[in-house]
Amino acid sequence: MAKKQFGNPRDYAVKLSQIIQDTENAGEGVAPYFEKLRDAIDADQVAALPKTEFEEISAEFDDVVEVYKNAVADIKNLKAPVRLIGVHGNLVNTFTAYYEATDAMAKSLNVAEQSIDMTAFEKSEHDQDTLMEEFLKQVRRVMTSVM
Repeated sequence: MAKKQFGNPRDYAVKLSQIIQDTENAGEGVAPYFEKLRDAIDADQVAALPKTEFEEISAEFDDVVEVYKNAVADIKNLKAPVRLIGVHGNLVNTFTAYYEATDAMAKSLNVAEQSIDMTAFEKSEHDQDTLMEEFLKQVRRVMTSVM
């Protein structure tokens, strides 16, 4: 039986930090589009947005979902140090749920009808906030353990 290879704590922390930085950059890139959509929702003006603008917002949401999907795979593929196996599993699960919540938000936008499934959108928004808070708490725990 082959021995399981565990990761070096420093390498793990560096790779995890890079994945987090990439996802933060993607989140910052989509934030203005989210704010524009949130403003339209709050003003009950989604239908009044120019069609090309709504399409652009939807495309940006789809792009960030793809970045998060890749981040899930990257996190799963990290070789965790033996003392972080459990925390690593939690990181994978939490970020996977975050990706799924983001995907639900993107899917809540109906470009053809220029409408939003507000129940799915608002649930996703809440879930993303909760899950990101939990994910960052787990990341802090990892970084404290490896530094």
